[in-house]
Amino acid sequence: MNQQYDETSPVAIGMPVYNGERYLEDTLRSVLNQTFDNFDLVIADNASTDRTEEICRDYAGRDLRIQYIRNEVNLGASKNYTVCFKPARSRYFRWQNADDPIEPSLIERCFQALEADSGVVLAYGKTHIIDEEGAFMEAYDDNIYLSSESATKRFKDCIQNLGLQNVIYGLIRRDALTHTALLGNYVAADMNLVVELSLYGKFKEVPAHLFNRRMHPEASSWKRDDSERQRNFWDPAKRKLVMQTWRSILEYYKAVWRAPISLEDKRILSIFLLKRAYWYKDPMKNELMDVIKYGLIKRP
Repeated sequence: MNQQYDETSPVAIGMPVYNGERYLEDTLRSVLNQTFDNFDLVIADNASTDRTEEICRDYAGRDLRIQYIRNEVNLGASKNYTVCFKPARSRYFRWQNADDPIEPSLIERCFQALEADSGVVLAYGKTHIIDEEGAFMEAYDDNIYLSSESATKRFKDCIQNLGLQNVIYGLIRRDALTHTALLGNYVAADMNLVVELSLYGKFKEVPAHLFNRRMHPEASSWKRDDSERQRNFWDPAKRKLVMQTWRSILEYYKAVWRAPISLEDKRILSIFLLKRAYWYKDPMKNELMDVIKYGLIKRP
């Protein structure tokens, strides 16, 4: 892959934010005070209506590493994640939630892991779950060990064991990300993206607490079973958020067939995904019936 890198900034960070004033400054301080400080930070403000813009412009005025972008309208989560990724020209990239403070050595430790092994595509640390006040709740085990040289094994292990989505906030090789679909405009597209990344290389867990996942009522991960809440998060317009199980499986197929793996691996994983579709036949049937019954697919 012939990539052009800005070697003066080997790491880029993208921070998508919407109405994040409550935790934004705490998170920004945790990012800007990293032991590894050679990075660029792009903040993509999704048309916030609170003090988010004021806070971001204040910090950008005091730190030249920060670029602030404000969307004219709320594009939804997936599109805003892409907005803050597109300017990146670095070797490595990570996304940063506006409400999840990180430990001081996250970038340094993950950078070292990627530099040490070219076969690693994503490096991440251990996660602590914290409450809305920042108090420790529990240590979360991501329970994915994707060190196999086999892309098919990594893909299967990832899709079967991925739980609460934390590893996406590790450090990722940007060139690999550019070959993926990034975050699509559908519910839980972040899980699809992480599974797709497993086709491009190994994942490395740094054996240290580096990431904090804040649980609070405004977080996207709060009440994941609330479909209306999830639709509002991923796409406020909600015109295309139908047949989500179908869409997720279709995107897995597309990921497999665009990945740089052998035809045999693609055949094996296509059969695996066909079986997975059978496991999800009931929700897929219900989604299809809803479309037929209520005519949910409509053009704007």
